[in-house]
Amino acid sequence: MSIKKGLSLKTQLYLLIACLTIFTFSASLYNNITSMQTYLEDQLSSHAQDAAHSLGLSISPYMDEEELVIAKTMTNALFDSGYYQSIAFYDLNDKIIFSRTNPHGTQHIPNWFIKLFLLSPPVMTSEVSNGWVIAGKIKVQSHSGSAYNTLWDHSKNILWITCMQLCIALIAGFFILKAVLYPLKGIERQANAVATKQFEINSEIPYTTELRAVVNALNKMVENIRQTFHEQTQLAESLSKQVYLDSQTDLPNRRALLKRFDSYIVEANETGSALYMNLISMTSLKQINDSEGYSAGDNYITEAVNLFKKQITPFNQITMFRVSGSEFIILSLMSSYEAEQLNSSLNESISLASNTQYPQGFAKHVATKVDLSESFSCAIQRCDTEIATQQYYLNTQNNQITASDSQGHSRIKWLEILKQFIAYSSSNNIQRNLENMHELDSIFELMLQPIINNQKDLMYVESFLRFKLEDEVFSTPEVFAMAERLHLSSELEQAVVSFIFHKLLKVKQAKIAINIGNSAIHDESFTNWLFQIYQQHKAQLPQLIFEINESAAMASVESTKQFISRAKQMGIEITLERFGANLSSFSYIKNMDIDYIKLDGGYIRDLEEADSRFFVQTVTQICHGIGIKIIAPHVENITISTHCLQMNIDGLQGNGLYPVSHYNTIVSSKEGEIDTILLLNRFNTSTQIKE
Repeated sequence: MSIKKGLSLKTQLYLLIACLTIFTFSASLYNNITSMQTYLEDQLSSHAQDAAHSLGLSISPYMDEEELVIAKTMTNALFDSGYYQSIAFYDLNDKIIFSRTNPHGTQHIPNWFIKLFLLSPPVMTSEVSNGWVIAGKIKVQSHSGSAYNTLWDHSKNILWITCMQLCIALIAGFFILKAVLYPLKGIERQANAVATKQFEINSEIPYTTELRAVVNALNKMVENIRQTFHEQTQLAESLSKQVYLDSQTDLPNRRALLKRFDSYIVEANETGSALYMNLISMTSLKQINDSEGYSAGDNYITEAVNLFKKQITPFNQITMFRVSGSEFIILSLMSSYEAEQLNSSLNESISLASNTQYPQGFAKHVATKVDLSESFSCAIQRCDTEIATQQYYLNTQNNQITASDSQGHSRIKWLEILKQFIAYSSSNNIQRNLENMHELDSIFELMLQPIINNQKDLMYVESFLRFKLEDEVFSTPEVFAMAERLHLSSELEQAVVSFIFHKLLKVKQAKIAINIGNSAIHDESFTNWLFQIYQQHKAQLPQLIFEINESAAMASVESTKQFISRAKQMGIEITLERFGANLSSFSYIKNMDIDYIKLDGGYIRDLEEADSRFFVQTVTQICHGIGIKIIAPHVENITISTHCLQMNIDGLQGNGLYPVSHYNTIVSSKEGEIDTILLLNRFNTSTQIKE
């Protein structure tokens, strides 16, 4: 376990108990040995004293002998037993009369043990009398050899027993502590889950009083968050359905259409995309209602909705609206090639569905390419006119959806174009050299737009890519749409990400957001490549944020969670953009570890309406309650920015604040300047909003 990340409580307790146990048993071992040492020293003292008294009494009758032969013999007999270090007889003037000495030394006893537990046998004295007169004194000192042997054997036995007790105590302590602290794992999992927006109840209630209190408190907190989240999401979803959905078909209504139309116009202007409108009129609805009843009319509408949904499912960035009882509108950002396919598919399905049951035909359908400068009323008026005159062909010559448009390339031409865009990624040079990709500057352009917080500081910078080839500039959504249709989306994503990484090698001290394609986050081979190349160049890149579309996230929630989890492991933050565009349930976000939510631009442009403000405010409160920051895009004027700040929205983005800028105008391309600090003052401030 890394010390930098900290030691777990369990590890710290294990270490503490192990240290205390080892210290306690070591002290006990030492005390036991020293007690034995003291005991042996007392025994040596007593032994020497007894020997002195006994020998003194034994040699007293022979003090008158010449040279004390018998006394010496008795002394030698006692000394030769080997239990004495020295025996000496002194006269009254402390002069040695005779003595015996045994050399020091112990066999098989380590010197360190002798030095650590030193035995010092005392010299014991006893007076020797000759009748009533003191003849001298005898001094006896016991030998420490046998005592050391006894002490050494005793120490080894005690050490073995102590080690056994220590091991048993540590093992028992480990399992006891493991059982006591086991609930901490559940508490830790729950705390980590809350940090990643996973609000789960811990069903394992510990026996320990203090831990039980912690678990109950966490469960209560999670339950309150879940209840608050549920209530607020229900309120937001209910309001969304009332305001933006048709009650019969659950399709977006006319108000949602107006909001989305404005959003698509802005997006089409920013990306160079084409906006198409399909108007479908259910011409037999009145006759069916009159002849068969409203129930039959409802079934007629339901059948039509199911039929048209099947036709639009294969396309991206397309939405179907019910604008009146008998009329549907389909708005889409797509290429002219896709628009022709959609138009043909709708006409064919209407033709197949028409029969004698429908006196006025199953439906009438017209399609038009919207002029980005015209209003919704003008576009719908042209479609209404064509419906009224039963023109079942594409729009007038000025707005025809044909291959004569500026970007109406054939399928073969698109394949050639895309192969040029992905040529570098297909050459397998990316992982070898990310820095040497200057040739891509001729076909890719990197654009940047800052997102500022409510303190007017830089939150992060979003990156965009524009495609160009020779003198032609391509619509970004159109390029990706055609790449997906031609099964080249993964290669195109690799080329785009590699080019952005190449450009970002010069940027430091700023968060940069990269948009990940709708299908890319569910493509395992692409995600493996993405995280591998990021890992290789992580030290050279700034902190990254991946932006993923809400519709892409909802297409497969499980694979989206896996993508987010891998990104989080590498320190990459996640933004969920165009939130609310699908008018679906918001509950899925509580189980996704996302950092930012970028609202759909339609809600922001509609903030002057009270119900839109209430909806945005509710979503903001929901996200703040689970630790997610809210970003408002498409902030185009001072009124919108004021509403956003009043609702405590965390980040603002839009041309009304800082317009999209070319990378080369923000980051210097001077040779050798590789550590550019990306600051907010490098961007040009919009004249629409003054500081």
